[in-house]
Amino acid sequence: MGQSFYRESLVTTNLLIVDDNKEHLDLMVDILKEDKRYTLFRAASGEEALKEIEANDIHIVILDVVMPGMDGYEVCKQIRRRYKFKPIQIVMISGFNHKNDLDELLELGADDFISKPIAALELQARLKAAFIRLQDQSKLHGVLQEDQRTDGKNLSTLVAENVQLRQEYQKVRRINEELEESCLQLEQLASLDTLSGLLNRRTLFQRIEIEIERTMRLGLPLTGIMIDIDHFKRVNDNYGHQCGDLVIQEIGAKLTKSLRKYDYAGRYGGEEFYVIFSNTTADIAESISERFRSDMEGTKFECGEEHFGVTVSIGVAQFSPRESPDRWINRADGAMYQAKQRGRNQVVVS
Repeated sequence: MGQSFYRESLVTTNLLIVDDNKEHLDLMVDILKEDKRYTLFRAASGEEALKEIEANDIHIVILDVVMPGMDGYEVCKQIRRRYKFKPIQIVMISGFNHKNDLDELLELGADDFISKPIAALELQARLKAAFIRLQDQSKLHGVLQEDQRTDGKNLSTLVAENVQLRQEYQKVRRINEELEESCLQLEQLASLDTLSGLLNRRTLFQRIEIEIERTMRLGLPLTGIMIDIDHFKRVNDNYGHQCGDLVIQEIGAKLTKSLRKYDYAGRYGGEEFYVIFSNTTADIAESISERFRSDMEGTKFECGEEHFGVTVSIGVAQFSPRESPDRWINRADGAMYQAKQRGRNQVVVS
């Protein structure tokens, strides 16, 4: 009876989507509303999400990490604390793409994650995997309930179900392997600037919000630098846009090679780049910036028959608590313009 109850309950899966960003919330609802497997519920805050779970038999929760008030971390912990014995799949939405970030989510009780920006294919695939895991958990839950009622007399049923579960988990692993490959391709297409190989502007701003949230939560320093190529218009005018593209590609390659695994660099504009240094003070970022400036000054470019060099001007700004992302970026940008006014090819700290 326990098994049949859970099988029946999963014919239609109650899916709760939690995101304080209405645009993101509406996007996910639009992607999933035609899928008859799901009955959709929505919440715009952590507090509202917990009320929805209490009022409805929610099976899967899609949960944004960064929200005002009660964030996704706390909501995930609350769900696991309140519903210890209920099969609920929690899929977190985040811009995290490093192992340490993901380990933190999994330790809190998350089952999987969806990376930003949200892509329809990844969302559907992640939910398919969550649906399979949920079915397996529900079957096991039902078997254990049945076994408790028969006081251990249903051992053969438990063994049979365990064999079936192992087969199901094999299928889940295969699906996850396919997901990983697909997601890597999606992340490349959706998050990177094709010319520089760095984060594109949209993904860069998402990463900035995540790093600010982490800094505020952990009390760690955070510093950003704005890099601008000096006289870049002259490069395009004198040598052609193909040579200008070569310079942008080289800067992207140098930044990718030199940054630590928990730093992030993105193409902010045409010839501007923004770099996020996690757990780093302005003094340390200034020293790193000076090495990069010197490296660029010593780099010689060959483009067809042309030989030339470029320099960069860099502005450094350490994040201040309760400072908005725009204010933080503008301070680094202002310091970079001071470097321009002082003669270019130098580093200035805000």
